Amino acid sequence: MPTGPAARMGDPTAHGNPLAPGPPSPTVIIGGQPAWLGCPAAALAAIQAAVSAAASDIAQASAASAAAKGTPASGAADANLVATAASSVANVANAFGSTGASIHMCAIVKVLIPDGPGIDTTPSATVQFNSKPACRMGDTIQEVTSVNTIAAGCMSVIIGG
Repeated sequence: MPTGPAARMGDPTAHGNPLAPGPPSPTVIIGGQPAWLGCPAAALAAIQAAVSAAASDIAQASAASAAAKGTPASGAADANLVATAASSVANVANAFGSTGASIHMCAIVKVLIPDGPGIDTTPSATVQFNSKPACRMGDTIQEVTSVNTIAAGCMSVIIGG
């Protein structure tokens, strides 16, 4: 069973930017910072489906954009890629928002598409704050176009599996 230091708003991620904007727990403060809340297990299938659909849509639009380079259709294909990416990010963000988990906004941009919002999809199965799973250092943050991890937490508070 994995365990690790408790994750809180402001703790760093592997991509470099801190866990934010949340919202984190309104009532649980760990080491002076609000606790970060994970995705409930019951919502994981819907999250995985939304992320998979977004990845597929973006990949198709990206392939069409690449195929159209140097042709009169290039501008329209590029515009479609931008619109598809924006729509996909919005759809996944809505799915993330429906879980009640704290939402991290990753600022990393890869090939014009930001990693975007993300939630902890591997939180504790046994510890909850505000009816949501507690998060730990080492947990996975599923973002719209990437996977990130929580890089640090409060070393004096260890959350169990």
